[in-house]
Amino acid sequence: MAISYLVIAPLFLSLNLLQSVTGDCRDGWTKFQGSCYLFASDQASWPEAEAFCLSMNSNLVEIGSESENAFVEGELKIIHGHDSHSSHQNEVSYWLGGNDLEMEGTFKWVRSDAPLVFTDWNPGQPDDFSSGEDCIELQGAMDYHWNDLSCSARHRFICESS
Repeated sequence: MAISYLVIAPLFLSLNLLQSVTGDCRDGWTKFQGSCYLFASDQASWPEAEAFCLSMNSNLVEIGSESENAFVEGELKIIHGHDSHSSHQNEVSYWLGGNDLEMEGTFKWVRSDAPLVFTDWNPGQPDDFSSGEDCIELQGAMDYHWNDLSCSARHRFICESS
């Protein structure tokens, strides 16, 4: 028993090291420009989603460019169908890694503590409806444009690992 552990443990460590060195993503993750993305189908509040991502050595996705936003939107359209008006797509939303909990109206990416340089807000957003919308979601009903929403709402989420 001890011998097999001594053989398996180094093999496991080697595979993890190889994954780190080659930049390949774990099963179920999708690679784009040096990062790996997990499109989670489970629903969680924003804090629960961030905690899950942290448990996977990642964070909620921080979209920093138009190309990254197009990649994420494209993946979601593949997952949920290309028709932006399909009823299934309209029902899905995904948490992003930003909020304005620290200062109302000033959204930032939480992991990097950086301001949002690129944004893709739906027209009229963010609106802090009823003074309770502090977290950023990609909303299927808005063709995956960004919206601010209560952090306690339960949505799917996207983890990013660099």
